[in-house]
Amino acid sequence: MDKREIKIHVPALARVEGEGALDLHIHDGAIAALQLRIYEPPRYFEQLLVGRDYTEVPDLVARICGICPVAYQMSAVQALEKIIGYTPPPWLQALRRVMYCGEWIQSHSLHIHMLAAPDLLGFDSITAMATQYGNEVRRGLLLQGLGNALIELLGARSVHPVGVKVGGFHRLPSYEEREALRRRLLAALPQAAALLRWTATLPLPDDDQDFVCLALRHGSDYPMQGDRLVSTSGLDIDIEEFEQHIIEQQVPHSTALHALLHGEPYLLGPLARLNLNGDRLPPALRAILADLGVRFPSRNMFHSIVARAAEIWLALHEAARLLAWDSEAEAPVCPTPLPRAGTAAGCTEAPRGMLWHRYEMDGHGAITRARIVPPTSQNQARIEADLRASLTRFGLDRPEQAIRLRAEMVIRNYDPCISCATHFLKLRVARDATGQTTRSPALARRVVVLGVGTEHAGDDVGLRLIERLRDDAALAPYLARGRLMLHACRQPMLDWPRCVREGDSVFIIDALRAAAADGLRIIDGAALADAGRALSSHALGVGDAQAWPAAVGQVAADVTVLGVRIDAAKSPPDAVSLTRLVEQVRERLLARLPGESPSVEYLAQERSHTGNTAASAGTTRTTR
Repeated sequence: MDKREIKIHVPALARVEGEGALDLHIHDGAIAALQLRIYEPPRYFEQLLVGRDYTEVPDLVARICGICPVAYQMSAVQALEKIIGYTPPPWLQALRRVMYCGEWIQSHSLHIHMLAAPDLLGFDSITAMATQYGNEVRRGLLLQGLGNALIELLGARSVHPVGVKVGGFHRLPSYEEREALRRRLLAALPQAAALLRWTATLPLPDDDQDFVCLALRHGSDYPMQGDRLVSTSGLDIDIEEFEQHIIEQQVPHSTALHALLHGEPYLLGPLARLNLNGDRLPPALRAILADLGVRFPSRNMFHSIVARAAEIWLALHEAARLLAWDSEAEAPVCPTPLPRAGTAAGCTEAPRGMLWHRYEMDGHGAITRARIVPPTSQNQARIEADLRASLTRFGLDRPEQAIRLRAEMVIRNYDPCISCATHFLKLRVARDATGQTTRSPALARRVVVLGVGTEHAGDDVGLRLIERLRDDAALAPYLARGRLMLHACRQPMLDWPRCVREGDSVFIIDALRAAAADGLRIIDGAALADAGRALSSHALGVGDAQAWPAAVGQVAADVTVLGVRIDAAKSPPDAVSLTRLVEQVRERLLARLPGESPSVEYLAQERSHTGNTAASAGTTRTTR
């Protein structure tokens, strides 16, 4: 057995939409810990929609994602029109599907050529890949341009389009505009077929896994919009039943929620759609797929690139077919339907998977509540499960760099749109009879340590201490019971809301800004400066530590700043120095930690707090 201990930290994943990180700990030939960390700050889009007029929603939600704005608009208008009682006529449903086709084409083309193919072919970028695969890159850019043109045809622009409205479109394209683009789509179909065949020849790893697929199901068409959700585990529900079967829960290491279907991770996206809806493909596309070496349904996540290429061909074919509609015969108009009070869900298939919206609206058309569940946050638990299975099969005894590259490749295979996933902030508030904010005594019994730093030598002391503390045997029982929480923080002010909750006892560890004449040692921040003085290299002062929690509504029971004084003229802390620091920090933590075992009541409250399985009087879901 491989006795090595490997700790891999990828602070910023390359070639993904948004910012995330990976922490991987391999011990004695097995994965001891694995976390896909999404650390972008919440963006509060759901709360921003509250109070806005229903006619504003399509333009506002288009701003959530620069790659998938159409998906957000279509899920929103579907829900709002259901509340109003408006049924889109067939020609409008067709044009909305055309616009959605454009988003699939541009997003899938971008992923295949700029993100996934370089991984499979051993290049670090599309630029490097183009030196040997110039024709393939040019073909990909051509197809992506066609997708953008389709979005612009109906949305007025391809990024954050503004053409969609409740009841239709602000402007309908002329016959000449539609016909010119339709001819370009038909001419590109052979290119899409060649792309599909090419993806099947790529060196795709053989990595079968057992997972549940979830996607929309349409009565006759390959799903882009729909009213039913189906899964490979036998689920078949109306989209209004989504919350009865899929539960979102918070995890300490991510600002995106993890979503579970009946307690288990599940897969969204092109592979899930194709596995569940292969019978809805046009005969011509089924014939092309039958000639490939890849077979669907598939349990190999690396076949996702082939599924994306198949959906590009499908989207070109569908858009060309639907643009042949004769507008003169039907004389379409797009009046805005009048509002009425109600609640409804809308659900469409974004390029990365199913995107679910729900809105509540009053009789004047004002949004009173909104919930948006993006595909990347739903896929996050599946990505972590995939990483465990894939890396174990790949071989944990391989060189560290090879494991790192395979892990990043697995993550990019899902085409995560991390920025879309970071919408949630859970606010837990309990108020007494007088209306004053209080906290449960049981929930106050946590000690939270924030190790602040960057990867620069010396400035990384807070991060290095967190790693050492995680492996400390004396602290292990408290970590296992959830009494002690250790967080490595590169953005302490932004990390505070996800790491600290009401009533926690908080320690902040950071390198001091000034050099220390007496070398390396820890000094409590309160003994070093007045409240307004900044202590650390990150300008985090005692005053900041006290003021920031109040500003975000999460007031800790107490905050202690541990400033690690490092002589700038000397080398970064060595192993002996770090061991001494760990001993000093451990002594302070054990003095603050409770000695008794946690009660059953306490553990139940901990699970309730982190599980997000049901709303309670003391829990308010503000945004996600």
